[in-house]
Amino acid sequence: MTVRNPMARFGLALPLAGTLAAVLSVLVLGMLAIMGGLPPWMPLNATSHVLHGPAVATIADMDLTHTAPGAIIHIVSAFFWAGVAILLLRVIGSPRMGAAWVAGLGTAALAGVVDYGLLPARLSPGWELVLPPSGVVAGLLALGIGIASGLTVVRLRHADILPLPPPRAGMPGNPPPPTDLERLRRPAPTELDQRQQRIDPANMVTEDPNRHGDLNTKQPGGSGPGKNRID
Repeated sequence: MTVRNPMARFGLALPLAGTLAAVLSVLVLGMLAIMGGLPPWMPLNATSHVLHGPAVATIADMDLTHTAPGAIIHIVSAFFWAGVAILLLRVIGSPRMGAAWVAGLGTAALAGVVDYGLLPARLSPGWELVLPPSGVVAGLLALGIGIASGLTVVRLRHADILPLPPPRAGMPGNPPPPTDLERLRRPAPTELDQRQQRIDPANMVTEDPNRHGDLNTKQPGGSGPGKNRID
């Protein structure tokens, strides 16, 4: 079954939503790290604690051992949560732009619950090792905004495949075709009104003389030909 909502198509929405989620969140995390007196890549280094343990939070250098794995984990995670948002959009079933923000921000909240409430500490993003709790919340919020922004752009780019809105209540849709009886009662302007015609003995269709206004023509006692008038 073809999905008519472009925001709910993985092939259309996942690349852009995942990319914007990864880029926007890493920019916000880097800016917060700078504000805290740390190098901007420190949150990525901290994400590699999945491999190296919490001691990685003390490493301030950018290197292939810590920064690169942290960046890869961050990107994969962003695309994963973007996919969750697309599935959530399919559940919502609405192609409206507001649904993109509900899915994006709702997914960010779900990510916070899963990463910091359900998973073991070793599998968390690790941002809490170098940033305060407010910084972690800001990073999750940036993730959700990135997902929602990507979904919104996809909707604007592919508005031509959106499903048609249902007709509003009280607005008539396409009327059903008239029946044969209705066509006889109310003929179209281009159709012959058979009520104004008659068939003479020669089987010739002629106009009804009554329609010209002389209602006494060809009526008993009328003023037709051969009738004498009394003044």
